[in-house]
Amino acid sequence: MTTTDRHPGPTAEARARFEEVWARPRGWRRALTSVQHKSVGTRYMVTAFVFFFVGGFQALLMRVQLAQPEQQVLSAQTYNELFTMHGTTMMFLFAVPFLEGLAAYLLPLVLGSRDMPFARYNTFNYWCYLLAGIILYSSFLVGMVPDAGWFAYVPLSGPEFADKAMDIWLFGLALAELAAIGAAIEMIVVVLAMRAPGMSLDRMPIFAWTMLCVAAMIILAFVPLLVGSLLLELDRNIGTAFFETDRGGDPLLWQHLFWIFGHPEVYVMFLPGAAIISQVIPVHSRHRLVGYPFVVAAVVVTAIMSLGLWVHHMYTTGLPPVTLSFFTAASMSISVASGVQVVAWLATLWSGRPRLTVPMLFSLGFLFTFVAGGITGVMVASAPFDAQVHDTYFVVAHFHYVLIGGMLFPVLAGLFHWWPKFTGRMPSARLGKVSFWLAFVGFHLTFFPMHLTGMWGMPRRVFTYDAGLGVGLLNFLSTIGAFVFAAGLVLTAVTLLGALRRGERSGPDPWRADTLEWATDSPPSASNFARIPVVSGRAPLWDRPPDDPELDRMAAVFDHAPQNVRATPFTTVLSARPDTAAVQAGPSIWPLPAAGGLALAAVGLLLENSWVVGASVLVIVAALVAWELQNERDLGAGEAKEPVGGEYPVEAPGPRSPGWWGATMAAVVLVVAVVTVAFSMLFLQVNAPVWPDGATLGTPWLSAGTGLALLVAITASWWGSRQGPLEHHATPVARTAHLAAVGTTAFAGTVALALTVAQWPAGGLDHTAHAYDSGVLMLVGTLALATVLGLGLTVSALVARLTHTRDVRPRIMLQNAAVLWTGVLVVWAVAWAASDLLPVAVL
Repeated sequence: MTTTDRHPGPTAEARARFEEVWARPRGWRRALTSVQHKSVGTRYMVTAFVFFFVGGFQALLMRVQLAQPEQQVLSAQTYNELFTMHGTTMMFLFAVPFLEGLAAYLLPLVLGSRDMPFARYNTFNYWCYLLAGIILYSSFLVGMVPDAGWFAYVPLSGPEFADKAMDIWLFGLALAELAAIGAAIEMIVVVLAMRAPGMSLDRMPIFAWTMLCVAAMIILAFVPLLVGSLLLELDRNIGTAFFETDRGGDPLLWQHLFWIFGHPEVYVMFLPGAAIISQVIPVHSRHRLVGYPFVVAAVVVTAIMSLGLWVHHMYTTGLPPVTLSFFTAASMSISVASGVQVVAWLATLWSGRPRLTVPMLFSLGFLFTFVAGGITGVMVASAPFDAQVHDTYFVVAHFHYVLIGGMLFPVLAGLFHWWPKFTGRMPSARLGKVSFWLAFVGFHLTFFPMHLTGMWGMPRRVFTYDAGLGVGLLNFLSTIGAFVFAAGLVLTAVTLLGALRRGERSGPDPWRADTLEWATDSPPSASNFARIPVVSGRAPLWDRPPDDPELDRMAAVFDHAPQNVRATPFTTVLSARPDTAAVQAGPSIWPLPAAGGLALAAVGLLLENSWVVGASVLVIVAALVAWELQNERDLGAGEAKEPVGGEYPVEAPGPRSPGWWGATMAAVVLVVAVVTVAFSMLFLQVNAPVWPDGATLGTPWLSAGTGLALLVAITASWWGSRQGPLEHHATPVARTAHLAAVGTTAFAGTVALALTVAQWPAGGLDHTAHAYDSGVLMLVGTLALATVLGLGLTVSALVARLTHTRDVRPRIMLQNAAVLWTGVLVVWAVAWAASDLLPVAVL
């Protein structure tokens, strides 16, 4: 960073006003209304670790059952329930949420920003995640625990074999996935547009690069799982036929949708773990990361390739040999990218002066464990070998070596590394080292013998086994190792929590690190950076301060400023030059009832109570309206109207505005969802034993009218977004134009919605008759949902016009609406192609 005396510093009064505007709520209000990224990130991480220890306890119970052959400590039913909830907890309630919480806490700090771009939305995502966990674990209270496995393969999870417990699982999963997708949107925007001035893309920390790639993977992979969950719920409760062979469905479709999510999720967990190692090893080796460009390339390549490897998990489902050969080659090739990162870490260790701190020990433990897991990964990537071990404990061993080695050990390294930053205190090095050795030895004692039990024939997903297999001793060793591993993790928690009171004061930078988070106080102040840092290299704290008058002027403008509104610089994507100022949201209660309304809707659907569902809709709508009104009030107050320092506007059109990014990301999510539905229909058409010849929706005029209405909505919104000045004043002509644009857009959107809904009865289809009809129902529903979202953003533009006297805010909101309506038009085009074009073309 740089400091300068060329500009006078802020007065004491200005500093006090600045700190007050960023101050966190006090007392009970902090828990319910705080939206600051450190508060939200801390909640994510604490909640995730609570679920982690719950899931770990379930694993210990299963290990006790498997310690000896033919034991009856647990019944088969109880074992299935624990097995399902253990996997669900670790995959959906711990791993991804914890990493998203770590990103929510750290990304603004490592990027030199004051907060996440949509702070209230960030809080909403957390509440959705917490309520998802509560819904899932409420299954124990009502005696309906999911038991179909954390992968929920059809038909075992379908209406014929699974009871209401499966609906609890699906609704909980849906809320958790909504939270993950929302967090991904936050990460993309903060990395691309809210970096410290001077932090061009080639200067970003590896952690930021990785979370950008991970966020893109979440949107492209988690949306298909959300769609798949909805398809399964519809099959279970309204009689659609997506997974029923007799009516044109295919159970294999669920596996495709699940593993389109599931295999990228492995890298969603591994890549952030690897990024933590890329941050920890250079600091504790006192050497810059060797091969930075190659590591960035490896992360990007891994993210891209991971999206095309899902069949890696489906080798034994009877797919054609050519398909298996392709995915075998791809699965083996991705290991090269991981190898590049391993070589870079080893080269950094070799070139530096490593210190055997606790974070370094966990990093070395990760290297050893992950490389071992990678070797077995190459083995199971081979289709012939995988066919022999696919349903054995060999895969369980590989799975845990990759995930615990690739995610948990790095997380523990990161916790010890950043704990001084989080809390301002140093954890005990002695206890930390003991906890590492317990965890490391216990892990390998637990999972290494499973390679042998698998090779010797022990199947996975069984609650007991025959003594004749000869694997009793190995299973006993695994059970002992599980308790040693658990002891190490408990000691880790005790060490970290004990440091909160008794730890030595750390100071801002106890490790003498290189990235921006260590330039702040420990723990960081509410604003992170009273004076925005500027960057001249990849290691800002190790590099010389930049000599750039423009950046220097920006730093002075944002020095303890502005003082009446929360704001942080919004920078250009490639070079991170100062562009505009992004207004940051303050405390709010409304994200909680909005998320609570979604949970209430899930409860109403589970109870099959239309009154509860109706009440939930009212709660959601009321919370969203209040949320939007608060947003507009905040933007209409004080300095929110004026450019910061007279030169950085707080409201600007296009990519210079956070709202534009939000609308663009929402459009992308909608398009990914409808493409997933279209893929599902195409898969069924190609593979289903029965499919109607030349099936089409048969409503060409309604479809064409819908598309035309959407074009009108787009045109009206774009026209309105260009009326009036961008300066902070108003003209009567622009006000009239904006109201006309909003009215025209709302009318066109309403017509599009009505025509969309009318297509279903006009088509004369029956969603229970055939998978084609079921697919059309999903397409129509997706288009209707997208249209409702477009209308919602149009109403927000109307609120902005009625709330503000100036013209710039409604202009921006209309432009955002136009972006989203463009996405809705793409949804319409894909839906039309899937319902009318592909059924005729693919014959």
